[in-house]
Amino acid sequence: MLKDIWQEAGRLESIFLEIIEDPTKKEVLLYPICYCQLVRKENTFEVELPRLISCANKTFHTFRGRWQDILLELDLFQLLTPRGDVICGKDILKVQSPDGFRISFLPEYREVFYEVYSKFLKYWTVLSKVSSYSKRNTPAEGVYLSALIFNEELYPESIHFAGLQSLRFPREEPFFSAVKHLSEFYLKVNERREFPLPLLEKALAKVEELRNPYYGVNTARLRKDLEGLIRDVTRGRRYFVVKISFTVNSERRKGSLRSFLERLLKRIGDFGRRKLNLMNQDRSYFREKSWRERREIRVSL
Repeated sequence: MLKDIWQEAGRLESIFLEIIEDPTKKEVLLYPICYCQLVRKENTFEVELPRLISCANKTFHTFRGRWQDILLELDLFQLLTPRGDVICGKDILKVQSPDGFRISFLPEYREVFYEVYSKFLKYWTVLSKVSSYSKRNTPAEGVYLSALIFNEELYPESIHFAGLQSLRFPREEPFFSAVKHLSEFYLKVNERREFPLPLLEKALAKVEELRNPYYGVNTARLRKDLEGLIRDVTRGRRYFVVKISFTVNSERRKGSLRSFLERLLKRIGDFGRRKLNLMNQDRSYFREKSWRERREIRVSL
């Protein structure tokens, strides 16, 4: 099922969908991000391969892997030999040392360089808000991730991800369908300057089926925004960008492990405070007892 979704998506979207399923791999995104930063700094698409590897690897915290394997998996780059020969695809695995090589995006990605760079920064933003230990097989996580992706205006990725979650969690289909319809609306606005009102009406109908809040999502606010957007589009083909907001208690959702650790630390803190209070009471008791004993001694003298 997930493989079919990847095949329908473009290469960049497929990379993101793969990593969102396993965010421990998010650090592979440092390669394209560092490459884009070096391109902007050096004002050339061809940068030294050792510099790129050094830039990416020094930021790694958990992920470790051969740079050849990472470049092959990303399938975004080509290598240039000192003689000017181009190496790409599986041939990258044959390169033993990066010394003397230069690297660049494949031509199709150089043509849309800033769009690609922006996408990868947004991917990193989404993945940085997701716990590597959170479970991917829960409706709550699916709803949360869908909202994050949509709010970053990653509409193609949002369409594919919401479609996948509708298949994975049929009971939550109304929410994911609403996100999908709304993402399709903005995608057509951005690409074709079309304002397909039926997509907004479908999204509103789906949102009206949801309770408030819905897995922490403020659906009342979402419904109100959709109604306002429909009015604007109907009156003059004007529009604004809707954001999915969360209730106060769930605005910054935590992974299960983080929540457990916080509860554990709180209990330890409570225990420590109780112990400190008891110690203070004991000190007060002994100070009072000592004062009384000294007073009795003075009286007896």
